[in-house]
Amino acid sequence: MQKRQLTVLLLNFVVALCTFHKATATTYYIHSKVGDDNNNGISKETPWSTLKNLNQTIFKPGDSILFAKGTSYIGGFVFKCSGTPDKPIVFSNYSAGADLVLNNPRNQLEPLLIKYGAGKLPSFTNPHWEVLNGNIFRIEGNHIIIDGLYFHDNTNPPGSNRNNKNVQKLGAIYLSLGTHHNVIRNCEFYNTPVAIKIKGTHNLITHNYFHDTYEKMAESWGPIAIMIVSPNNEVSYNRIVNYGSYGGPYGSDGGVIELDGVDDNFDGRNIHIHHNISINNHGFLELAGRNVDSVIVAYNLSDDRNQFIGGGSMKNIYVLNNTVIRTREPNVDRYVFWTFNRDSTFMTVRNNIFVVASDIQVFGPYIKPKGHQRTKVGEQIHDHNLYFSPGNPDPIGIAPGNGDIIADPHFIDPQNGNYRLRKESPAINKGVKTHYTHDLDGRTISDRGITDIGAYEY
Repeated sequence: MQKRQLTVLLLNFVVALCTFHKATATTYYIHSKVGDDNNNGISKETPWSTLKNLNQTIFKPGDSILFAKGTSYIGGFVFKCSGTPDKPIVFSNYSAGADLVLNNPRNQLEPLLIKYGAGKLPSFTNPHWEVLNGNIFRIEGNHIIIDGLYFHDNTNPPGSNRNNKNVQKLGAIYLSLGTHHNVIRNCEFYNTPVAIKIKGTHNLITHNYFHDTYEKMAESWGPIAIMIVSPNNEVSYNRIVNYGSYGGPYGSDGGVIELDGVDDNFDGRNIHIHHNISINNHGFLELAGRNVDSVIVAYNLSDDRNQFIGGGSMKNIYVLNNTVIRTREPNVDRYVFWTFNRDSTFMTVRNNIFVVASDIQVFGPYIKPKGHQRTKVGEQIHDHNLYFSPGNPDPIGIAPGNGDIIADPHFIDPQNGNYRLRKESPAINKGVKTHYTHDLDGRTISDRGITDIGAYEY
């Protein structure tokens, strides 16, 4: 009996401890228009005003930090606290509820909507390089979620080269070295030279919108939406539009994603890039470092200028079920795939649609370059792809692979960016099964041994 009572007491203690831990999780509110940093910040009636307290408060797993809609913030902060896998720390937004609108006369709503938040997503900018090198959220903790915020008009570095490496210090959201399991989702980035810099591992960048960033960061660096330094990261379900700049030694630079081999801590392994939509960017993916290994690029739409994938040493690169359009002009870089080092580039390219200008070939022919120059990737494993280039009888540039097709894909409305397939498309049922279960639209992919070619299932 005593043993049983002791067991019950221990169980009650554990339950009480967990309940206490859960009860201690706190929601903090920040409101730039009506808040005060001397408030306690733990209610909508007593919000903080600026980012100041984020540098000096100890936040616990399960805490939430919410910014009022319709508010704006300048500067940045360093966040050192961590959540846990089941109790992440969440940054997000808040706004007035329906009850406030329903229970108050319309002519009295304006001050209430201001007080409790309404309108656009809370916005953040850091135009000053001397403040955290332009970082806004510098994350040094783990298990952090950043959800539903707007970042805009960030600074460029005052100058950058291989000695000071100022470009490598940028990032509106900067996930520091050693961090892990952080999530950035449902955010918007406008005119941010580097929107997200990832130096940590096992992070997820998903359902964000990056757009309209045109200014060079340095002489040889165009703006880049996402820069990745560390292994085991995922980029999925994002929309990226109008990232890149003209000029510099390459004539054009920047784009969607770069594995940044200039960074001293570079390790380009195990990166998963899938189900993204990329429109009018100056390149989709650059693997700019040695020892890039095990990168999967699947179910993306890339209707961009310049390369789809380019880089140096690229091993075990899997390119699956993408729809790649290379017809925009001026297209300074006349490659779909390029490399600096053909002898250490190994790709598997399967189930993709390539529509290219008449003077572009997808793979080759490979011509050995003189010195450190970009060149076509030449012979790679390639099968079950569809190629189309009006007026160009050889859009592949090497011998066709097993199941390769040269034909019009019969998109629904390519002039207006609809690259889904018509019923007469030769891409239907001509691919081979992969492990993916949904296409770019979220449609279920047949569990049979065949699939459609390209990012969209018919």
